[in-house]
Amino acid sequence: MNRQQAQQYIETNIPITKAMGMSINVLNRNEVRVGLPLARNLNHHGSAFGGSIESLFFVTGWAFIQLLTENMKPEPLIVGRRGRVSFTGAIRKDFEARLHIPGEEVIRVFLQELKNKGKARITARSFIEMDGKICAEFEGDFVVLHSND
Repeated sequence: MNRQQAQQYIETNIPITKAMGMSINVLNRNEVRVGLPLARNLNHHGSAFGGSIESLFFVTGWAFIQLLTENMKPEPLIVGRRGRVSFTGAIRKDFEARLHIPGEEVIRVFLQELKNKGKARITARSFIEMDGKICAEFEGDFVVLHSND
């Protein structure tokens, strides 16, 4: 799945992402960045809404896992199981989440477990940086399983 295909997928299957202005900016095995415009995601203080930030983090993790599993048949189901966001600063301009790419061994074990058991879990970690400072960090567990289609 390339960046444009992922963009089309989220807009079609997660309609709120289009209303939020979410954009898949970079999507490859070495880098994942997904962005949001501040103007569509404001809270009452004029900074980014926490719910929008959390949604952005979940889509960032989903995009990477989708990339890892894109050639599997049947297509696996990716479910966000748990997520924790830590806020350390206000976000007052357009922003993007950047994924910490897991190590090759973590990816290998995840894919092997999914292949052998039909189900696997992987943790995604992402962050938002503004002017050289981390404003928000995410750690979330995703469960991936083969669908019965």
